[in-house]
Amino acid sequence: MAMKHLKENGETYLSHLKFAGTIGLQLIFRGVVLVFHGLLPVCEIPKSIDLNNTYELINRQNEYAKRRRRIN
Repeated sequence: MAMKHLKENGETYLSHLKFAGTIGLQLIFRGVVLVFHGLLPVCEIPKSIDLNNTYELINRQNEYAKRRRRIN
């Protein structure tokens, strides 16, 4: 099943790890910042990782994934 997923997306195991891992780590980091902000509301969230920026990041990555799948 996993190999089918990689083949459908034209990826190697390492390219998939890089793509999915990068997104996952970015979201974990942003989540930690938001939890910290929840505990200490006086600490501002940097604009580069606020909710609007995170939404844009997810949309860009999703569009990339859709294009990649159509190409292959």
